[in-house]
Amino acid sequence: MGLETREDILLPGLNLMVRHLMTVDGNLKVDAAACGPPGRCPQCEHPATRVHSRYLRQVSVLPLGGRGLTVRLRVRRFFCDHGQCQRRTFVEQVAGLTTDLFGLASGGDVG
Repeated sequence: MGLETREDILLPGLNLMVRHLMTVDGNLKVDAAACGPPGRCPQCEHPATRVHSRYLRQVSVLPLGGRGLTVRLRVRRFFCDHGQCQRRTFVEQVAGLTTDLFGLASGGDVG
């Protein structure tokens, strides 16, 4: 049995890189960055090739081991370069963390 990474233990199967872990008031806080391949525009399905910007989102997750778990997640905003698409930018989603069954993002921006 090989060594497991922090990502494998805390957030298995997600395209994330854990940058920092801390406990605050008995709850676990995780700073992470999305590191999956560029996504596709949710409107026209055109693959992204250019990054517009990056920003932080805060996502509350179900408790882990009796502690609250909050992920501060750095995500990328991409340009949609398809000439016929009305959407100009879109934010990458981390399947299993920032999208639900209806494709709606959970959590919010960190201000």
